[in-house]
Amino acid sequence: MSGTEKAMQGVADTLREFWAHRPVRPRAGRKLGGVATGIAMRFQIDPVIVRIAFVALALAGGVGVPMYLAGWLLLPEEGDQVSPLESLINKGHSSMSQAQTVLLGLLMFPALTFTFGNGGFQVVVTLAATIACIYLLQKNRGHLQPATTLVEPPPVPPVPGAPAWDPLGAAPFAWDLPEPAPKPQPPAPRPRRPKVALATLGVAVAVGIGSGIAGMWSAWFTAPHVIGLLIAVLAAGLLVGSFVGAGRSLIWLLVPLSVVGFGMTAIGFDGPSNLGSVAETPRSVTDVKSRYEVGVGSVMLDLRQMPDSGEVKTEVEANLGELIVHVPKNADVTFNCEASSIGELDCLGKRAEGTTVQVGGTDLGENGNGGLKIDLDVLTNVGEVKVLRD
Repeated sequence: MSGTEKAMQGVADTLREFWAHRPVRPRAGRKLGGVATGIAMRFQIDPVIVRIAFVALALAGGVGVPMYLAGWLLLPEEGDQVSPLESLINKGHSSMSQAQTVLLGLLMFPALTFTFGNGGFQVVVTLAATIACIYLLQKNRGHLQPATTLVEPPPVPPVPGAPAWDPLGAAPFAWDLPEPAPKPQPPAPRPRRPKVALATLGVAVAVGIGSGIAGMWSAWFTAPHVIGLLIAVLAAGLLVGSFVGAGRSLIWLLVPLSVVGFGMTAIGFDGPSNLGSVAETPRSVTDVKSRYEVGVGSVMLDLRQMPDSGEVKTEVEANLGELIVHVPKNADVTFNCEASSIGELDCLGKRAEGTTVQVGGTDLGENGNGGLKIDLDVLTNVGEVKVLRD
């Protein structure tokens, strides 16, 4: 057997050992299904760290959602013989009903569809990293057992009148002696914890600076990609800290950074990137630009000073912000309003709000067909769109 085959065999054995001694979902102290709490108890790490890991995985393309559902289905509950999924195929008893098990199984389909439909290569990498973390946990902490509460015998009540140094009255002839002075105890030395958080922050700063320099030569180092690298560094530091009982303070930086990264990747900005506001009032057909755009901000386009004849076509676009277009009362307007991620639309009497909304049509104004013709596209990723005739 070659060295590679031996290594793969060792990984397989470790994962089989993890399954044989898999975590048990407790009935007390859990927030939802007890998956995170059970993993934390099994490997004696902070439950908060495990919960944060699931949240980070959920933000990383949605991987954390099907993984949590899988843990709910495959890990037995405290006091049960087998997991809910095993109970469904008659391998033993589980306190979860078959109907609940089937419902959880059905929820896996939309969760997996969303994850693999939107994540691509990122999902594969995240799953591989998760399996590697499970392997490391089992390899380094698999020998540990969940902490149990010992049942201590009830204390023996003291004999009435006995001094504190002889509560059971074993030496009544010496009860008249004074109480011995307590022996001073030296203060216990504080254990020195590894400076995992400080080292992780140093690596994160180095990665940030290196990404900024590399961005001068490579277009790959965009803001979402750099944030993803920083999240990976902080998550790795948090994982290392879970083994040595340090680094928990990294959570306060990882959570907001994960939220920002999720927002940037979910919204998918690919339009204009400038910041500010635009306000234009063209008075002739030639004054109208083909496009008015802003990255984050507002655009106000007032076409009410236009003449009563002619044709104009323009686009108003933003990544995040408010877009308002005023059109003349008698103009013939063909319009398309859209919020590709989330927004609120109010375009010549047609309204819509929510995620990925769009309205459009043709409005001939008060005088019917005839007059200035306007072809208008108003597009945003996130924000408010208004086309008003006033």
